[in-house]
Amino acid sequence: MFTSAVILAAGSGTRMGTDKVTALLCGKPVLLYSVDAFIASTVDEIIVCAAGANLGRITEILSLHRYEKPIKVVKGGATRFESALNCVRACDEKCGVVLIHDAARPLITVPIINAVAQSAEKNGAAFAAVRAKDSVKCCDGGFIADTPDRSRLWLAQTPQGFLKDEYLKAAQNFDINDERITDDCSVMTLSGYKAAVVEGDYRNIKLTTPEDFCTAKGFLEMDTPAVRMGHGYDVHRLVAGRRLILCGEEIENKEGLGLLGHSDADVAVHALMDAMLGAAALGDIGRHFPDSDEKYKGISSMKLLCEVVKRLFEKGFCVSNADITIVAEKPRLSPYIQKMRENIAAVLKLSVDNINVKATTEEGLGLAGQGIAAHAVCVIKTRAL
Repeated sequence: MFTSAVILAAGSGTRMGTDKVTALLCGKPVLLYSVDAFIASTVDEIIVCAAGANLGRITEILSLHRYEKPIKVVKGGATRFESALNCVRACDEKCGVVLIHDAARPLITVPIINAVAQSAEKNGAAFAAVRAKDSVKCCDGGFIADTPDRSRLWLAQTPQGFLKDEYLKAAQNFDINDERITDDCSVMTLSGYKAAVVEGDYRNIKLTTPEDFCTAKGFLEMDTPAVRMGHGYDVHRLVAGRRLILCGEEIENKEGLGLLGHSDADVAVHALMDAMLGAAALGDIGRHFPDSDEKYKGISSMKLLCEVVKRLFEKGFCVSNADITIVAEKPRLSPYIQKMRENIAAVLKLSVDNINVKATTEEGLGLAGQGIAAHAVCVIKTRAL
């Protein structure tokens, strides 16, 4: 069933004292942790909700990166409930299941996202939650009035998922300022629906105070052991009648030569993909994208690079930096180097400062001249699944 993900990033950040969703956590905007997790999940589209004052900044952050799933930014409302409604109404008309998640929970994992989506499709409504560890006390006038049975207590998290039409139907029962709507499941349960609980993760914390940033940073660093390195090499023959594509950039040349290959033959990206797959011990591009498969005929290597990024993410890896060397006697590549770096950085969701592309020749002594070769070295690091 077509599934949409709504990421709520329109909060005021009052208790944090700053805009937490665009703040950096281990060098990466908080919002992008959730976006990356949903990209790697089974959802089909992502809607990011932004406050009016923050609309431009969030749009800019997302525009710096390339995603293989559609992402749109929707203006939030005066309350969390109104923001969620705005986004659910903006979902694709094919949407059957919608997941609603707080951008302030950056440590959400792909397995939990998929589990909530499956449960929502089966049960109509579902939410991630963890069991209460501490005894909970209800107090009146500064004294304990009641101690609920801890075995029945769960602490709600996000994402929370619903059949879209049922959610919109239930939402008609409430004013957008209704104080009983403390989360998205409240809309359903107060309307008589049952919501299934999905076991969440104690590390799926919500960033509310500055101390929470320290906790999240600790979790991320705890899950980041030694870095891993990979090397990739590829070479393609130059022929007439083909476009010359390197690092996603079309290179003009008076000879009208391009690289021969099953895909667009972007030799530099092929070398990079092999380096990434090698670092993660995932084989090579021939294993993942065989040239015997017609669906890859003429495909953009940048699309394949997006797929490699996704496969690394699913295994708990992300690229830290990359260095690509293109070996070619012709044409002259220096005018294109900066754009090549930007193209690669956008797909890897890194700063351009973490991507290096350089070109050299073999002084007429090697393969270059008949073709173009490329070497790539990359460093990857692990992150929590």
